[in-house]
Amino acid sequence: MNKRAFKIVGLYLVGLICIFCHYLMNNNNIINVLFQKTNRFPQDGFVVLLVAGLFQYGLLTVGISIIAILSFFLIKKRKTPKKYKNKHGNEIIEEGHESYMIPDEYLKTGASYKIFLWNNTDKIVTIKDKFTLRPNEDKVFQFVDTDSISFDIGPKIYFGEFGLEISDKKSQIAGIGGEYWEKYNVPNNVEYGFVIVPPGEGDIATK
Repeated sequence: MNKRAFKIVGLYLVGLICIFCHYLMNNNNIINVLFQKTNRFPQDGFVVLLVAGLFQYGLLTVGISIIAILSFFLIKKRKTPKKYKNKHGNEIIEEGHESYMIPDEYLKTGASYKIFLWNNTDKIVTIKDKFTLRPNEDKVFQFVDTDSISFDIGPKIYFGEFGLEISDKKSQIAGIGGEYWEKYNVPNNVEYGFVIVPPGEGDIATK
């Protein structure tokens, strides 16, 4: 556990302790007990009751405030998208379980890239003039930026003005990035990764 997480847990514990102390004071009728002990001295009794009441409900206020404020900032941070640039200069935005790419301008040079492709459907998919992928089969292959990858199910992957682009009318291709790179066991030397998915489950929204 890092220092930041340790501090967060510590503050949550402080908040819970404050609420628990308020509960104990309220359950044991501390204010009534103090009132009975000080009723012979009205002036002193009022001061004691005032201080006890402020302390008891102050604990409740502090406890609830700590928990509420921490929860607000943690939820806000989770909703804040993570942004970074990959080795091709494209900006990657990860938000929850989804990731987006803002491509940098690309110039074709005949460069070769390693592509990871996994068939996550129950059908055989053929990449025209290249190879066939059975269900749950994956493959790493070389891809030149002047070439294109055409699938018999419709989608096409190619290098356009802004780098690697996808034509996918039925939304059957999903890019791999972030934590999913390790989840799908993509080799470290691979530069782009894609998953073939059932229609409507890909990255491109269908109309």
